[in-house]
Amino acid sequence: MAEFKRQIFQLSTGKQIRLHGTSFFINRNLEIGEGFVPNIFSEFEEHSEGKSSPTVSNPHKLTLEELHELADYNIRLWLDLKDSLRSSGINNPKVFSRESIRGTDNNTTDPTPKYKRGKPNSTKEA
Repeated sequence: MAEFKRQIFQLSTGKQIRLHGTSFFINRNLEIGEGFVPNIFSEFEEHSEGKSSPTVSNPHKLTLEELHELADYNIRLWLDLKDSLRSSGINNPKVFSRESIRGTDNNTTDPTPKYKRGKPNSTKEA
């Protein structure tokens, strides 16, 4: 089972990925990156009167249901990536095309809008 400790993501094979931040991200194109700033939902140390205590940062005031929706969205992207890797392999650029995963039959629709592929975005996408 994969494990994430001290900015090192260790896979069950023994391979390690050293990260600069504390998280991964996946964007709509199924590209994987590294997230540097936990700015959506996170824990931080609040300092007041010489004391520090952990508190939750939720600057967008997301509800439980909204956080579930965000998690479901990201889980779906990761599952799409797995499906795409199975069908395209790891050396085929088609692995990054969501059209091959969803929307191929008339009963399935992709709720995300289609964008023209441009330069890779920074770590701003969640």
